[in-house]
Amino acid sequence: MGLGIFRIQSWDEYKKLALEFKPSIVYYSKDPHPTCKPPWGLKLIFYNGFDGYVFTDYAEEDVLHKTGIPIRGTDKGSIPILVKDIESFLQSQIGNVKVSPIWFPG
Repeated sequence: MGLGIFRIQSWDEYKKLALEFKPSIVYYSKDPHPTCKPPWGLKLIFYNGFDGYVFTDYAEEDVLHKTGIPIRGTDKGSIPILVKDIESFLQSQIGNVKVSPIWFPG
């Protein structure tokens, strides 16, 4: 039985693993990414048994660099990555999957 967290660097590899393991839920976390312009990022996480697979993307102008998910606006009160854009992207790439937020205590 595995028990690990695997950080996946490329979208193609993450997509390949998701298609292989067929998770029913992909969790997301919209995070500040202070070294980027604009300073936004996104984590996508799914589990297979006790193993977690984490993919991190970051903003590059008006889209996320690795996935192309759009950044909509520059509202300083919230991270302008829309849930509907995350859902649409994931469903177009890996099929019918639920998308749910996840929070990390900070």
